[in-house]
Amino acid sequence: MGWLARLFGFGKKKQPDTVDKSNIKESKNTTAVAKGMVNATTLNARESPSTDAKVLYKLKKHTIVSILQKKGDWVNISTEAGEAYCMAKYIDITDTVQKVVVNAKVLNVRSFYSTDSTINGKVYEGNVLVVVSKHKGWYGVDYKGKTGYVSAEFVTLLEDGKSTNNTTKKTTDNTTKKDTDTRVFFNSRADLKKVELAPSKQLSAEGQDRYGKIAVKTWNKYGNLVTKISKELGIEVEIALAVICVESGGDGFASDGKMLIRFENHVFYTYFAKTDEGKKEYDKYFTFNKEKKREDHKYRHKKSDDWTISHNGQATEWEAFGIARALDEQSAMYSISMGAPQVMGFNYKSIGYTSVKDMYEAFSKDIRYHIMALFDFCTAKSSRVQYLLTGDFLSFAKEYNGLAAPAQYEKRLQQYYEIYKKLL
Repeated sequence: MGWLARLFGFGKKKQPDTVDKSNIKESKNTTAVAKGMVNATTLNARESPSTDAKVLYKLKKHTIVSILQKKGDWVNISTEAGEAYCMAKYIDITDTVQKVVVNAKVLNVRSFYSTDSTINGKVYEGNVLVVVSKHKGWYGVDYKGKTGYVSAEFVTLLEDGKSTNNTTKKTTDNTTKKDTDTRVFFNSRADLKKVELAPSKQLSAEGQDRYGKIAVKTWNKYGNLVTKISKELGIEVEIALAVICVESGGDGFASDGKMLIRFENHVFYTYFAKTDEGKKEYDKYFTFNKEKKREDHKYRHKKSDDWTISHNGQATEWEAFGIARALDEQSAMYSISMGAPQVMGFNYKSIGYTSVKDMYEAFSKDIRYHIMALFDFCTAKSSRVQYLLTGDFLSFAKEYNGLAAPAQYEKRLQQYYEIYKKLL
């Protein structure tokens, strides 16, 4: 599950514009061990497993190939053009290749699996499309070399070239149809729980400044999983990594093993101080600027104590959270942003958890859930993904982090993005 949606930055070496087919060989290995799909925009198929070997032909993105064997960083493939070798990282291997046939008269192909997303084009009744990813209620399909999304309601899955459903729907496209939240959350996917966090390609921090070192550390820790999900959504991996760097400096846990949190006084006030009695109790332990809610956060252990300034390191965050948790655990958990993506606890439903406590416990035990939460939170609103797809950092900053200094957030995202474009 999870075909890559877009791929940026590959093929930096100039490739021949013409294809010499005179040396194309017939395949000697007639038995394929698997199927594969090209994930690069254009992929050279070479005579032998070497970048110096002659290019026999080229493969376009989403082309289906037969995998004959794997040799180190290369795979021996077979296509209608003959047998060749390709770099393994540019081909995704799967047991089956699925296709769907359009059974609506006209069907929108969208930029994301939501009816709120933009329309990239249209397909028509009888068109057969290659499936590159699956989402509840939607298929990601090959559309002009990129991944587009079509509603599963208006297509029929084919198996071995035959329809799994003989009923043809004569219906219009789903332009006005509104979705409920039918996402398959990343944190619930068994395949992602088996994916290695760290990439095989480790970067060196030598010669990097403070920000470059954070970028290198983040890539070296989580680059493989971030890359897999980013590509599935069509987001540049550099952008996804930049969000993590800005939110938490690339870390999900502090050196003492505790999850990174930020306790927000004003949020706790919203959930806990709903009654006059609650407000009185709140005022014993917390305060903030009622005009500028994110400012002047302070706390104390008892009414007779002096106020302690909040947000002065993780010790103060955990102290304030502990006081709030003793008053009302659920409201306290609602009021902390958690881990590497710094998602607020009150967003637990939008990232696939049944309770904020479930979210807190998952985040507390495994960084993997932090990474998946970043993407689950982004896909909770199609506009967030759209902003990442287009590199609109300012709009994304407002969606992801609220209206607190969006221009500064945008600047930092851009900074890390540019660092990663050089590194990767």
